Amino acid sequence: MAKAPKKVPFGRLDELGVLVDVAEAGSLTAAAKRLSVPKSTVGRSIRRIEEDLGVSLVRRMARGPALTEPGRVLADLAAPHIAALRDVTSALGRSSSEAYGLLRVTMPADIAGYVVAPLLAGFLARHPCVRLEIAHGLRVVDLVREGFDLAIRASWPKPMPSSSLIAKRLGTLSMGLYAGATYAAQRELPKNLDELLDHGVVLFYPGEHNTFPYIGPKGRVELKIPGRVSGDDFFFTRGAIVAGVGIGMLPWFMASPELAAGRIVRVLPDHAPVAAQIYVVYPPAKPVPPKVTAFCSYMAEHAPRLITEPMR
Repeated sequence: MAKAPKKVPFGRLDELGVLVDVAEAGSLTAAAKRLSVPKSTVGRSIRRIEEDLGVSLVRRMARGPALTEPGRVLADLAAPHIAALRDVTSALGRSSSEAYGLLRVTMPADIAGYVVAPLLAGFLARHPCVRLEIAHGLRVVDLVREGFDLAIRASWPKPMPSSSLIAKRLGTLSMGLYAGATYAAQRELPKNLDELLDHGVVLFYPGEHNTFPYIGPKGRVELKIPGRVSGDDFFFTRGAIVAGVGIGMLPWFMASPELAAGRIVRVLPDHAPVAAQIYVVYPPAKPVPPKVTAFCSYMAEHAPRLITEPMR
């Protein structure tokens, strides 16, 4: 019969925190400086865990002590729990309205890179007790089940579906049609939507989504485009357009630097795909955690200037 694994006594939580600090700082000496304690104190904490578990967590080497494989595994497993405990204990005595703790956010990669990343320095400076973990991708995450505090999502071309989540609109994401400079130099660009059908088109989202709503001088038009190339990521779409594959749709925040550099040109400027709406969504809670409120407010204050094309 297999032996049950040894458990770390509850009183060893402080020592586990020291182990996590050693893993994050890179050495016992650096961890001691971080904790403002003697190096010998750090060593004793590690030895007590080793005695409890019966495994070696630190290997003594010529260039200094280093974590063993079990040491790294234990530190990795303990790190999020130690962080959560530190958040809870540091919350004692705080104002109930002060934003603090780890904020886990999911969003598309393009919005993460072009909209949120440029705003993070200002947000973190305003809220020094908040730590951020950003996960990016197109998958619609179950926020509660997967432990996320909130998400940033785009509704396009259909409105945001109804759900139990609270949705706050951040702004309007301007969209446009663009062609690579090399493509434009080789072919006459279309003068209307009908001529667009004679060109190579790079589609964003294949299949049913190739019917695009456009707003032009005469109002809204539904155009079905049989593009030869399609993808589900605007980074791919931009790369294909710049490479001269064809004409495609890009959000303003990704198109503007390419326009400024002369790598792409605007196509049919009087016809634009219907703009997307950008929302921040989060599970209902009473009260809403201050870190969630702070992030939503900061993004609502600053994101619109990055996602909406200035009036021409």
